Amino acid sequence: MANFKDWALQYVLSDEEPAQREIAAKAAKEIESSGASRTVVGNWAASVQPWMTRAQSDHDDQMDDGEDGGGGDIIARAKALGFLAGTLETLDRKLLKTDQVVFLVGFFGAMFSYDHKAGITASAKALRQLYAMKGFKPDMGVKMIEDVSKLKEDFRLQTASTRLGIYELFLGLIQDPAVSSELQHKYGSSCGFTVDLLQLCQNERDPRNLMLWFKIIAVLLADYSTSTEVTEEIFKAVSAYFPISLRSSATPIGITAKDLKGAVRACFSAHQRLSTLTFPFLMQKLDQGDAVTVAVKVDILKTTKACIEQYENPQTSVVPHIEKIWNSLKYEVRNGEVKETIEATLEVLQAIANKLDGFKTQKLDVSLLKSYVDLVFKDCRDDLANPTYTKQAGLLLMTVITSNVRAYMLESASFVGCIRQNFRQPKSPSHTRDLVLILNSFLKARLELVRNRSQGHPEDEKQLKTEPRVHLDALFHDVYLGIWTAKANEPNSENIEILKQVTQGLALLANQQVVQQDGSSSLLCSGKICSEICTLLTQCLVKGLTLSSNDNTANDATFEEEALLALRSLVMVYTPAYEEFVRRATTEIRSRDWENASSYSLDALKSVVSRLAFVGCSQIPSRVASDTTSSKSLSPLQHFITLTTAVLEIFPLSAPGPGTKALANSYAIAGIHAALLFFRDACTAKYQPEAVVSYSKSDKNWIEEFGQLPDDWLQKLQVSGDETLGALNEDDPEVYRQFLRLSLYVVRHLYRTASSGTQSIWTGRILGQLADIAALVIRNLGEQLQISCNLAHEAFNFFAGPQTQPSKHISTEPFIELLTRGVLEGLWPGAMVNLYNPGGIAEKFLCNTDGLEPFLGLQSDIRASIGSILANKYKGGPSTSDPESQTVKRVLGFWGEQINKATTSDGTDPKIFQALNNIAMHIVAGAAARQDKAVIDLIPVFQAAIGSEHANSETVARSLGTLVKDSEVLKTDNHAVIRRFNKQWAYSHLAKPLYPLASPSADGASAAMRYRTAILSIVSNCPFNVYEADVEPLVRLLITTLTDRSGLSQRVPSQRLVSALEILVEILSNEPDALKGHLKAIISGGMKIYEECLPENQDEVKTGGKAAPRRNLVMARKLVLQVLGAVPKKFEERYLLPYSLQLQRMLGLSCGDPVREVRQIARFARGNWLKVV
Repeated sequence: MANFKDWALQYVLSDEEPAQREIAAKAAKEIESSGASRTVVGNWAASVQPWMTRAQSDHDDQMDDGEDGGGGDIIARAKALGFLAGTLETLDRKLLKTDQVVFLVGFFGAMFSYDHKAGITASAKALRQLYAMKGFKPDMGVKMIEDVSKLKEDFRLQTASTRLGIYELFLGLIQDPAVSSELQHKYGSSCGFTVDLLQLCQNERDPRNLMLWFKIIAVLLADYSTSTEVTEEIFKAVSAYFPISLRSSATPIGITAKDLKGAVRACFSAHQRLSTLTFPFLMQKLDQGDAVTVAVKVDILKTTKACIEQYENPQTSVVPHIEKIWNSLKYEVRNGEVKETIEATLEVLQAIANKLDGFKTQKLDVSLLKSYVDLVFKDCRDDLANPTYTKQAGLLLMTVITSNVRAYMLESASFVGCIRQNFRQPKSPSHTRDLVLILNSFLKARLELVRNRSQGHPEDEKQLKTEPRVHLDALFHDVYLGIWTAKANEPNSENIEILKQVTQGLALLANQQVVQQDGSSSLLCSGKICSEICTLLTQCLVKGLTLSSNDNTANDATFEEEALLALRSLVMVYTPAYEEFVRRATTEIRSRDWENASSYSLDALKSVVSRLAFVGCSQIPSRVASDTTSSKSLSPLQHFITLTTAVLEIFPLSAPGPGTKALANSYAIAGIHAALLFFRDACTAKYQPEAVVSYSKSDKNWIEEFGQLPDDWLQKLQVSGDETLGALNEDDPEVYRQFLRLSLYVVRHLYRTASSGTQSIWTGRILGQLADIAALVIRNLGEQLQISCNLAHEAFNFFAGPQTQPSKHISTEPFIELLTRGVLEGLWPGAMVNLYNPGGIAEKFLCNTDGLEPFLGLQSDIRASIGSILANKYKGGPSTSDPESQTVKRVLGFWGEQINKATTSDGTDPKIFQALNNIAMHIVAGAAARQDKAVIDLIPVFQAAIGSEHANSETVARSLGTLVKDSEVLKTDNHAVIRRFNKQWAYSHLAKPLYPLASPSADGASAAMRYRTAILSIVSNCPFNVYEADVEPLVRLLITTLTDRSGLSQRVPSQRLVSALEILVEILSNEPDALKGHLKAIISGGMKIYEECLPENQDEVKTGGKAAPRRNLVMARKLVLQVLGAVPKKFEERYLLPYSLQLQRMLGLSCGDPVREVRQIARFARGNWLKVV
């Protein structure tokens, strides 16, 4: 038989919680194995009797002597009761019988009056466990509350954790429906137990405990029918905490001041019985004026709002207090200056209006809402005529009237009429501005009411169908147009601000919709008014073309931005407005002579074209009915079609020529590019990226379909529309797929024109733009769609048709290969497979060295970018034996032979080799980005080429960094194959083996210098973590480069020096300790470099009659100052003192550097060194 006394003793003597839990588990298991027989349970309960007997003796001594007795036994008693509580925690909840639970509830409940010094925590824990037992009955819950309440004043002497356990017990009991019913049956409306709880807990201050205490109060108010007297007592207890705050504590407790405020707020708003107490209390607090802080005011207002929203039966709980609330709150807006307070006040006023309107399922008597709206209107109407209070009065009125549809229907006409009346006799420009602002806010709120009408009561939509509109119809001519006409003629700063508000108002007015009898929406404004609004805004946006630079002197860029946004808002709902804007703009563009255009005209053209793209394509138009009829079916793509067609019709604007003559044509093409970007981003924002990706796929051959269309298909779409496009809904992601289809058609059209038309019009700049457009469109097409359209073939065919052989266009016109780059740049690797057949077009192109002259540098750059793409974006297979990998391997071998030949024989012209080497390095870079193993075979070739004493060796050395340089064409957005660690891979194979060869030696000083150049070229294009392990040898190499300044002003050495300084900046930022032993060399070398790189010293260091490029000189000075300026931040003063004075003098002089950016860095560096004393 189990000896519970021994276990109890072991538990009391143990100080380890795991051991105590194990002992309690043993006792629980023993009780469970006996089936909770009365004998076993009795023995278990009696096992703590020795400590309880001592407790009684201590208690009697205390009563007799008035002193604490049995001090040593207090802890033991607590542990003994903890043994019982721990056993109950482990015990099966279904095991104890009802009479046993009754006995234990009585036993532990007695502890709250028997001994307040020990065992309260354990007893509370035990009662919580008993409450969870199956044998628990509701009357036991009543007894628990009564027993615990006997703690009285001793409750506050308990620890916070003990009180927390008791609060958890209380909360569980009063939330239990059965216990709640028993409590209300026993106490009735008097709820005497509530008063006992209030007395017990009234001194609580612990944040965690307060959260539970407030929740208990909220439950008592919401679920118990307390009498008026008890309700008042509860309110006194809660209001004593208001406003509540939280002291900062070093120990995080997980409770914030916001949590406490929310808990108190929940008590105030728990039941409408509190309304007669809450509202007067809160308003009295609010009316204390400056004595109330902003935070407290906001708390009061949020609490008031919560009460209004939560109280039921508003006729008795809210209506009697409305006038008092209004009279207190209106001054918070009328005289308020703090944004947070004003916003919170307006939310309260809006909450009142919404409460009086009723609920989503049931409306209240309209007289309640009308009385409230009339009260607000009466107090604010006169203030609208007073410039001092116009804005505040309008804000109050607008907030209340537009709170809901019924309030709007009651007073909107009167409100607008009052505003119009004040417009007739404005007191000042600021008065006019405030009136326009109020009217704009009213129109914006009305938009939301109409848009959200289906979310409210069905009566709301019914009322909107019968809305009188006369007061709204008159706003354009009576208000906005008059102000515009008056202010536009005097564009001073004050009038510009008013015009900006008017512009916003015009957009809001044009977007207003009315509800038809069938529930559909149509525009409030007639087509004529929308057209007039469009004319006003268009005049603003194209005036750069209509006015000369002398006439267009107003500094109103912000106003034009507002007009731009307003016009976009208009054309999204009234589509004919965009056609008018485009027609007006293109008419002005055509009327200009772009052959000899001034810079002002070109800037104006650029601005207008970009505005056309933004207004029409940065959002997707909505289909809203209007009184304007159209013969064509409008689609969400209509604006894009209109703009594209217009630009193609006016192109070219000028014949090609030197200087800025080609800029007009360039800006026109840029308009199409901008439109594509804007519309793509609009689709992504509206349909989400996942849908956009899904709708970029198709298995159709769009190029073949385009071949069946007439040449003027776009023009016909613009004029008469299209059934398929017209059936599109703006919410359907199919819009994006059709956008891609149209975009590809535009690319095809431009490519065909550029490759077969007048070549002189298509300059290198414009062809480059066209290539970027093609890349943008094609990269957004799915891989299967690219394959279906055979776009890899079109990269060399330029969409000329299936009968044209791709090889025809290789190496023909200068810059025409840009078009090839544009298509290839956007292709998926899987769509390029056919290009890599042995001896196919990719191999022929990559191995082609002809046709680079007369545009040697530019032509080689174009070929290099294409080569980089082709060497990178082949699909490949699981091994390197697939045909594509073999093709690229042969290409790399070909260029290896070219480099070897050019650096070992005298037959290659250095200029020609620079172009060929540029192509070769970019091809290798493309393969290196995907870590192609064939690149490794070129390493001996590069090492031999750099080590060779040939004029072309330096070219190879300084260009080796191209292999790891970030590429414009090799990006994951363009589906390039970029391995995560490609730079680490390239560095370890290409740069690391060169370190031993880069050390200065008597026999090969020039070769060592070239090896250093190669290493620096690679490292300067890598992040620090790539070469972090080799910092030590790299630093030695850098120091050698800094101190060896031979031929500084030549292009090659100066570029090497810039690379060295860039790396030095990186090392200083990431691992400065590696430089600690080289400070003298860095500082002295840096000072000397700065001096030699000054413009006035360049004549003295010219070599071969050629000075260093100015860009390299400026960059070198800038980097030197960055290095010197960072040194004091990275090293202790004792290492720097020897150089301080010398550097301060040098940096003082450098503060007068001829380049501003360099001067700024010099001042920063000097400030750091001035602290070294």
